[in-house]
Amino acid sequence: MSLKVISSLSLFFLLLCLIFPSHSKELKVAISHDAPPYIIDHAQSGLEVDIILQSLPGHTVSFLQMGWAEIQGAIAHGIADAETNVLGQNGKIYYSNNYIGFVNSAISKKKDNIKIEKISDLAGHHIIAWQGAHSDLGTQFAALFHPGKPLHKYYVEIGDSRKQVQEFWRRDNSVAIIDRAIFSYLSNKQGHTMDEVDIHRIFDPVSKFKMAFKEEAIRDAFNRGLSRLCETGTYASLLKKYKVSQEASICE
Repeated sequence: MSLKVISSLSLFFLLLCLIFPSHSKELKVAISHDAPPYIIDHAQSGLEVDIILQSLPGHTVSFLQMGWAEIQGAIAHGIADAETNVLGQNGKIYYSNNYIGFVNSAISKKKDNIKIEKISDLAGHHIIAWQGAHSDLGTQFAALFHPGKPLHKYYVEIGDSRKQVQEFWRRDNSVAIIDRAIFSYLSNKQGHTMDEVDIHRIFDPVSKFKMAFKEEAIRDAFNRGLSRLCETGTYASLLKKYKVSQEASICE
């Protein structure tokens, strides 16, 4: 093939790219620090990571990791195109269907012999939760531990799940408010087992979260992709792969 023909073909393909540009774009997604099995190895894998990637097969996704409290606001501050783990709020952004569910519980050490049957029983104990939990866990929990409430001095929120679990094992008479799968995974990594703890199911069985998007079209594409994961059984398979209870499913 002559150089003239090659040059002509190159020009032809260049013109095609200009006339029909790729609709794929990099999508910057604000996500929490590692919280296995949901987010693993700096957001390279994990249940939540896989759900997002497989729901947006036509997009190049890059994850921006930050504390739980910093995620909501990442779009407004111009650093991300999408936010994970939102409950929904007013604003000029677009909310997806529920895409992830967490099975949150109060967890205490058996040796501390703490009796917890309802949210009010948390009073008097050192409570360790994730950033923003005082707004995520309902009005009764907020009435006890929201900033400015008397019990807030016994309450701490930590943006990194690893540090949250470390603080729980370090401190006596503490109660961790956390997803059971995250707690089990990180506790095992830190040399502990679930036989050492009591699980107190005082919250709604599953806390379900949405994603927020800057663009409506991408939100719609995400919802369609998420529906496909449910319809094909892929969502259930991902739960099984990462050893997360099927009760955490958002598929109906």
